[in-house]
Amino acid sequence: MNEIIKILSKVDGGNVLDAATGKGDFITTLKQHLKSYTQIIGVDSSQRCVDYAQKIFPENNIEIFRMNLEDMQFEDNYFDMVCMSDALHHIKNREKVLNEMIRVLKPEGLMLITEMYCDGEQTPAQETHIIMHHWVASVDRLLGTYHQKTFTRKELQDIIKKMPLKKVQITDFYVPVDDPSKNCPTLLRNCQEIIKRLQTMENTEVLIKEGQELMQRIKDIGYASACRLAITGYKKK
Repeated sequence: MNEIIKILSKVDGGNVLDAATGKGDFITTLKQHLKSYTQIIGVDSSQRCVDYAQKIFPENNIEIFRMNLEDMQFEDNYFDMVCMSDALHHIKNREKVLNEMIRVLKPEGLMLITEMYCDGEQTPAQETHIIMHHWVASVDRLLGTYHQKTFTRKELQDIIKKMPLKKVQITDFYVPVDDPSKNCPTLLRNCQEIIKRLQTMENTEVLIKEGQELMQRIKDIGYASACRLAITGYKKK
């Protein structure tokens, strides 16, 4: 996590966009660690997430809007910095959304994308995170929500190579965990709730079994946040 803090601490953000902001977790990180910023705008397609984020950011220079990420209602070259954190695997029309992010970013403006990846050197507790994420993604898809498995490190690099960015830097980071068992009770309750819902549906035996195996793994090994990439680059003129 220190790596992403170091990156942000050197950035005068100006007008900042956090695309696919969800409940605003990354806005909190931006607030705490950017060297400076004028305004932060978060956008998300979920009204539930937008309602939540609006309540936790009462500041006048932080605004949250519901918006179609494929057609954002901002002028060209509006933002000095555009971010997306842990959301690429939730984006169905990824190329359209990334093109929109580029469109609203000023020439020479900073793009920052963070995303977990599923390969590389992960601890057993980090592998629990990956397994859990992939299981939840399978459940979401069954329920009609677009949610894909996480990318490999190379897949993320290949996505960025297609974007009109220069001075691209790729940094590995993770959130350190002293005790992999710390958050296990909450995770186990969440898994159990999902399993209960699956038990009311047809043809979910495989997912139920995977969930039960995941719960046992959480008890035996614990959980830690998987490794991520922080990718920065500047929009070409």
